[in-house]
Amino acid sequence: MKKIKIIGTLLCALCLAACSNDDDIDLFPEGTASLRMMNEDNGRTLLGNSDVYITKDGNFSSDQYPLFDMGERKGISDINMPDFTNMAPSVAVEPGHGYVVCNANDVLFFSDSRTYAIAENANVYRIYVDTWIRDQEDNITGANVRFLLGKPTDGMPAWDSTAGTIYMVRPTDRIEPVRIDLPEGDIEVKYLGDDTQTLTHSISGRTLTITKQDFYIPGSDHAEYSLLVRSGHVYTRLTVRAEYRDE
Repeated sequence: MKKIKIIGTLLCALCLAACSNDDDIDLFPEGTASLRMMNEDNGRTLLGNSDVYITKDGNFSSDQYPLFDMGERKGISDINMPDFTNMAPSVAVEPGHGYVVCNANDVLFFSDSRTYAIAENANVYRIYVDTWIRDQEDNITGANVRFLLGKPTDGMPAWDSTAGTIYMVRPTDRIEPVRIDLPEGDIEVKYLGDDTQTLTHSISGRTLTITKQDFYIPGSDHAEYSLLVRSGHVYTRLTVRAEYRDE
């Protein structure tokens, strides 16, 4: 069966929490695809460009993509990110339930907080199961599902983007740090490379502030540093610059 490729942008869970009632929520945002997903005994329909299919026993199954049952949900936009601690190759298909499917290679363990998070640029399927499909003898042959492929969340800085520049302003030697607003206040920073040891950071609410203690930049008037930033269960890789600037 021909595979369907749908790429969409999903609403952030934080935005959903701020809505006053269900009428304000677009449960099936633009880009959501509907699919008659037949089980392995009746055509073995694959989900999008993944290898996810429904077994004859009524389970979502995959050899390459971990599956997460998010429980009862109202629609696609009601499905947020899991904690990624219980990746399963197979989960039961249940009408009215939401599911998340991702690539295991996009999930990273942050040892300091003992938290798993998924990369900002990862492809994530959100799936909502509408109803069973039954034959004339009332045997289950598949399920009617809706799904959307998109990024894990809105509000994270793009992967490999430059978060900003830390300035040492001369002649007063005043330091102007970089401030980054993130979707959640659960924030963690992992510096990459030995040259990032002079960077320090602080967290206030959802704002991450990055500065540089030792502003000596050997052999140059500027430098670039790489770091990973986690907000909740999503992380991104960023570049921060440091350079001198005259008052």
